[in-house]
Amino acid sequence: MAQEKRILIVDDDPDYAAAIEKILKTADYSVSLAGDVKSGMEQIEKEVPDLILLDVMMEKYDDGFNMCYDLKHDDRYKDVPIIIITAVTEVTGLKFNPKTDGEYLDSDDYVQKPISADLLLEKVRRFI
Repeated sequence: MAQEKRILIVDDDPDYAAAIEKILKTADYSVSLAGDVKSGMEQIEKEVPDLILLDVMMEKYDDGFNMCYDLKHDDRYKDVPIIIITAVTEVTGLKFNPKTDGEYLDSDDYVQKPISADLLLEKVRRFI
């Protein structure tokens, strides 16, 4: 049997993270949760995941963007796929897109919350 693929969810909403975790575990992924950037980075340093699902607005409105930027500009982690899953557009009205927002938003994909289970699994499969 192949080793389970590891996914790290970094999101400060414990209910939303738990819902995503349940969907992913049902699909046989190994899932870890982090409620903020600091604990997310600590987990990444201990064991690099195969994929990161990253919220944007945590303690600060741009925490996820900054974490994504830092990871993608670090040789140790730059190849780890990152999918940003956020409600930042709904809350702020600002639209972000990795294809048009250049180097700062360097995620591999970007989706708005809420995300359906089917779309989530489709996106995860694409990167793992």
